[in-house]
Amino acid sequence: MTSINKEILKYRRTRTLDLLIIEALGRYGPRNIFRVARELGLPESTVRYRIRKMQRQKKLFMSASVYHTFLGLKKNLVFADINPMFHEIVSDFFRRIDYWTYMRYVHGTHEGFHTLYIAPAESTEHVKDFIDEMKKLDIIYDYNIYYSTCLYGVRPNTRWYDLDSDRWVFRFDEIPSLIEESDTELPYNLRDPRDYPILADEVDIYILKELENDPTITYGELAEKLGTTAQNVYYHYHKHIIKKRLLEGFEIAYRKFDPDTSIVIFFILTFPNYFYFAKTTNAFRTLPIIHSMGKIIGENKLFAVSYLPVKEARRLFYTLNELVKTGILKDYEYRIAYYKEYSKRQTISYKMFKDGRWEYPHEEYMNELHQYYRKAILQLKN
Repeated sequence: MTSINKEILKYRRTRTLDLLIIEALGRYGPRNIFRVARELGLPESTVRYRIRKMQRQKKLFMSASVYHTFLGLKKNLVFADINPMFHEIVSDFFRRIDYWTYMRYVHGTHEGFHTLYIAPAESTEHVKDFIDEMKKLDIIYDYNIYYSTCLYGVRPNTRWYDLDSDRWVFRFDEIPSLIEESDTELPYNLRDPRDYPILADEVDIYILKELENDPTITYGELAEKLGTTAQNVYYHYHKHIIKKRLLEGFEIAYRKFDPDTSIVIFFILTFPNYFYFAKTTNAFRTLPIIHSMGKIIGENKLFAVSYLPVKEARRLFYTLNELVKTGILKDYEYRIAYYKEYSKRQTISYKMFKDGRWEYPHEEYMNELHQYYRKAILQLKN
């Protein structure tokens, strides 16, 4: 969007300025503010001020995107239909497993709940057993678990933002041509992994956890938390984390639409073949309404998270239906969440990494589930 960036001094609307800063952050990352400022032709102090203000207003969220595959971790995407009796406390059941990283209520044919577990690759059956036990206890009615690659965060962009009118223009009609024009070469984090090696040590894991909390944290601040030197942190960051590709990049999420009238849609898109899966995935990497994506391992399926104004949802569904008619898409399912509804996230479960391996105390988790269930039943009866 270089042509737009050159107009920044002409267009001084606050939202426009913030969008351009966000877009540049997506390209260069939050650890390179100087380069962001230089590209936009702005003082670095102005850029830092705008970033801090957006964070205070909860319009901007920044985090590290960890490549969990090289930490020996696998993504378990859980969507469950919940028993309404447990609606207010259902999140506490899913929290029994330490490896949850994201959870929120979703809505479909039943009230639902979505949890992302990033757990040891060899523990996927244990996670499934835990969720299945919740079903046996009638906490949930049914569930689906999808095993995904690492989630690719779509870089913020102003592709559908009209500078002259200072508003978003949703060009859904251009999506089919975008797909046809896209190639089939996907980034490494959207391809099925060969294995799940553990390429990190405890210092690396701790640094990654802190970068998830604050991607702008300095080497000195990290050193103080770790009780080591800044030089040692620098070494681990560059010689381990960067060199071994333990860090995909940085997540830059911007609340660009009115939260009172916006929704989040979780899609599972099924394609007739890999060719159309790859082309569509690459096209979606350019869309400002797509937040993140992951390939369902071993299948031509895409998990995609969309964030958009609720009034535009109908046009998105119409576009997907047209893709089904033309044979690009085979089928899709979805669950909806209201933007302002309950959601929680936490960093990588660094405390579970000991002596070079991940601990997964399955029996302990199962016992905690039953203990909490008995406690919940007593409380609900009173």
